[in-house]
Amino acid sequence: MRATVMYGAGDVRVENVPDPAIIEPTDAVIRVVRACICGSDLWPYNSMAPSETGQSTGHAWSTRSAPTCAPSSPATWS
Repeated sequence: MRATVMYGAGDVRVENVPDPAIIEPTDAVIRVVRACICGSDLWPYNSMAPSETGQSTGHAWSTRSAPTCAPSSPATWS
């Protein structure tokens, strides 16, 4: 899957990251249909110290739930 990762002030990259998996019975996998930035995403954009590993960012989305599947199984979308 693709995700935005911030590596420092002004350094935002779209990268391939591992697909999520359901591990605990209380976990959920969601499919992001639309995404946007929130005002709180702008604070680290202007001031984040450089990072070798990066920090996933973004938390404002429109989603679709995946069908229920067994723990640690990949989600499939219809």
